[in-house]
Amino acid sequence: MSNSKGKIISAAGLCLCVILLWAGAYLVPEPNEAGAATQKEEQERVQAAGSYEDSEKEVIFWYSDADCASFAEACVRDYYDKTGVAVSAVYREPESYLEQIYDVSMEDGDFPDVYLTWNDAEEKAYLYGVSTGEVYPVFFNTLLLAYRTDCFPNAPGSIQEILDFGQSNEVGEGVGNLLEWNVADGFCNYPFVGNSISIQEDGTYTITDGEKYNQKLIFFQQLSESVGLETDTITRASVLENFNQGASLTALLDSDDLDRITAEGYGIAVLPALNEELDMQGCARTGVLLINEFSEQEVKQKARDFAAFVTEQEAMRVSELTPHISVDGTSLKNPWDIVAYEQYTNSRQVPSFVQEEAFWSRFTSDMTGFWNGDALPE
Repeated sequence: MSNSKGKIISAAGLCLCVILLWAGAYLVPEPNEAGAATQKEEQERVQAAGSYEDSEKEVIFWYSDADCASFAEACVRDYYDKTGVAVSAVYREPESYLEQIYDVSMEDGDFPDVYLTWNDAEEKAYLYGVSTGEVYPVFFNTLLLAYRTDCFPNAPGSIQEILDFGQSNEVGEGVGNLLEWNVADGFCNYPFVGNSISIQEDGTYTITDGEKYNQKLIFFQQLSESVGLETDTITRASVLENFNQGASLTALLDSDDLDRITAEGYGIAVLPALNEELDMQGCARTGVLLINEFSEQEVKQKARDFAAFVTEQEAMRVSELTPHISVDGTSLKNPWDIVAYEQYTNSRQVPSFVQEEAFWSRFTSDMTGFWNGDALPE
């Protein structure tokens, strides 16, 4: 706030202010009376609608993330309590999720009017004709660095710092690795070279900075000699378990796993650099609500209202009822969630195009090949 300086108000100006204030007192209704009237109307409308269970469902809402069951149920009930409009929450298996939506919509069955998916499905959904193109972001997941505070009182600034620690210190009994991550997953390997490549819509990718790209791949491949990670056996779950048991000093973990950390004495930080010259580029996904183009116009509007309600009013419930973290940074209270949000805002969103699965398949294959000793590109 800036310091206010004294101002001289003319007599005419002062009179004008008094007149406006006097007029406002008569033109603006009493807040208490207006608020009471609005609240009474709201209560009468909701009461007239009856219970949520007995009400006719006016909007169908699909989700395919089993971890979102409690959240979905809470959203539809909170929305009903507020508006009297009943939304049906329906879980569907994640396999061929968009195809299910398309098939049911084409059959004119009980298709969803609004549905929850990841942002990498946006373009495909639009091309399938099951999205209006409107996007309502709800939550995210990204990669973070977890570290043991007995070894690193402060978050390591680089992966090289972690390696140097192992060279200069006794790491303790039972420690198998200085650093772990799911090296078999392209999403987890992406940060090593992410800002040196450009992803194309046909599923290929091109190198945008050849010198940096090669330097990063060399660092990546040499790292395979320092940490014993096997692409054939490692999993996201094993990385988390090893960190919880103290078998690794640091780990790159999915932000969805923050609530599953049981290790004692740990910290969470944004992704470190590789070394003093080479940085990392984070990658992130966003869970979004999409509106189905097949829905009737009146139902679309109700679906939009529900989606806006979820994004604007239910943000604080995301972390309470799911392993995900809300995209509304102002709603976050947990310090690790705040760190994750910082990483999210500085990460690159996973691509959204029809051939994105082809990209991930190729990229994952290339990176695991380099890790296992394939010749680096010239």
